[in-house]
Amino acid sequence: MTNKFEETGIVRTTPDERAAGAYHTPLYFPDGSQGVVQTLPPFAELMRRGEARTVRTATLFAPLVAVPTTTAALEIYNNKAGTVLVVSDLFMEQILGTAAQQANYISAMVTTQKAIPTLTALSLFSMSGKPIVTPTAAGEIVTGVGTTVIANGWRVYGPGLNWALGTATPGPGYSAPVDGKITVPYGASLCLHVVGALATASSVHVGATFASVNMTVES
Repeated sequence: MTNKFEETGIVRTTPDERAAGAYHTPLYFPDGSQGVVQTLPPFAELMRRGEARTVRTATLFAPLVAVPTTTAALEIYNNKAGTVLVVSDLFMEQILGTAAQQANYISAMVTTQKAIPTLTALSLFSMSGKPIVTPTAAGEIVTGVGTTVIANGWRVYGPGLNWALGTATPGPGYSAPVDGKITVPYGASLCLHVVGALATASSVHVGATFASVNMTVES
């Protein structure tokens, strides 16, 4: 039996090539497999489309000294039907450290469908030079801080931090590449917190970078 299919795709060309009617023929090997060469870094196309944003907490908070359960330090809610938030990375920074051994890591989860969280409007910065977006209570992205959630699989992301200070000074930070392995469907939230050995008040920030993509999650 022969299976037939239709292939569609987008090929980036220059304006001169397009004016001349240039096109590119797909490359097929003798066994029928197709050859594809990626010339741009991963996520470059998502960034080019202009729907990628990064956001972090605006007010420093204390790490938890236990696995998160029902409180999210930062909640990012997808309120646009027909889209999924594709997360590229999570990040944290320790702004205030105490004169002691430190150990911190990011904990994150995706909720099931839920109500829109109470708004704390955090600036959504563009990853492609577009103007800042300030969330609203009924906007496409709703941000919340210190929100109450239902635990749905909190887990560790990234290598974490383990370091010591002689005096109370700013500490390091890190970014944990996720590369699209977290997706947030319409009506759900990405929830973040920081877990640490010391619950130093007003010491850390946490955030995420994501792109809004027109697709849905299969049921």
